[in-house]
Amino acid sequence: MSPFLTIIVDMNDVLIGNMTSLFAMVTDSISGTRHKQKSILFYQSVSQIFYGVSSIILKGYSSAVQNAVGILRNIAAIKRIDSKILEWTLVLMGVVLGVAFNNRGLLGLVPVVANFEYSVCVFRFKDNETGLKISFVVDMVMFAFFNVMILNYVGALACIMVGITTVGSLLHGNPSHEA
Repeated sequence: MSPFLTIIVDMNDVLIGNMTSLFAMVTDSISGTRHKQKSILFYQSVSQIFYGVSSIILKGYSSAVQNAVGILRNIAAIKRIDSKILEWTLVLMGVVLGVAFNNRGLLGLVPVVANFEYSVCVFRFKDNETGLKISFVVDMVMFAFFNVMILNYVGALACIMVGITTVGSLLHGNPSHEA
């Protein structure tokens, strides 16, 4: 393929990857304003489908694997499957598959660490809206960085906006912060 054609194909991938992240941004924004764990995790699962597709298009394979494991984690949490074996299997699966599919060097480990942190917190803070949202904000910061590095600017913007929305929801929903 000619260099010019390669640039056009790469630009199309960036555009399509970013547009797919736009759908993820909408569903993640909704999740950050929910108050029930099942609702938060459902919307995050939908967004992870879109982010996973975007990561595949933008060749961030370790991230796509984390999205797939994240969906399984969220389903287990929504169904309230209380199994330490399942929880640790999902956490370890995220790490092992993330490392195995890492095609970005140290950068490719960022989604692995983000998913590890969030998975542990989802299982640890099953009924703690505040803990779940704080962990989600940390996850969003790490994914924002990764998205910028793989040219997923919509994904990075989404992570930043969702993080801000979630912090706002934490501050607004916490009675100790009310006037």
